[in-house]
Amino acid sequence: MRFKIGIIFIFLCQIAQAQQSEMTVNQNHYDSEFKANSELISEFENNGKSNAEFRLIAKSNDNGKISVYIQNNTSDTISLSHQDYSIYILQEAMNKNGLWKPIEYWESSDCGNSFGEIKIEPNEIIQTKSTKYSGNFKTKIRFKLSENNKVYYSNSIVGNINPNKLILPNDFSFTWPLAIMENIGKKTPLELQKKVVFLEPNGMEEFNEFFEKSMNKKN
Repeated sequence: MRFKIGIIFIFLCQIAQAQQSEMTVNQNHYDSEFKANSELISEFENNGKSNAEFRLIAKSNDNGKISVYIQNNTSDTISLSHQDYSIYILQEAMNKNGLWKPIEYWESSDCGNSFGEIKIEPNEIIQTKSTKYSGNFKTKIRFKLSENNKVYYSNSIVGNINPNKLILPNDFSFTWPLAIMENIGKKTPLELQKKVVFLEPNGMEEFNEFFEKSMNKKN
């Protein structure tokens, strides 16, 4: 029995290590109970003026996570999209050449009930918590938020990653719902796949157009 438990433990450790070393899906989760304290509010106020609808501050936590604080920077109540209470954000890291590159991708749900919106009052700050990686490459990390075909970036923080996280997979069709993959799958050009999974502006619109054209050809 102890031998079997040991094998299972080693297997789970290998899975965890692989997740740390390779590019993986972002797994942030919105904290509906969060209330911003006066220190965080002051930090946003001291960050200077901005015309952006959303402002982001990223901070490492003691519990091994990274908190991403998102503020509604408008005078109106606005909405932020979520999928199973994961906000559309990704981590990026600075590579050895000083360029920002994604170390996570976005994976689409195949359930219509997964999608919703979070209402944010004027100047309100919400929190979502994301994975904090480890590795032997010390670099800068930032978060990219996608909403309404616009992107917003957080401040950068110091972090460590495995360099393999900067290596792109050869194909991202595995990130899509099975129904889509069965219909077009790997036929989708890689550059269009990357626009979708890396939350680029208009990426989903371009993909939807491609999908409709592909389906019309089949019919």
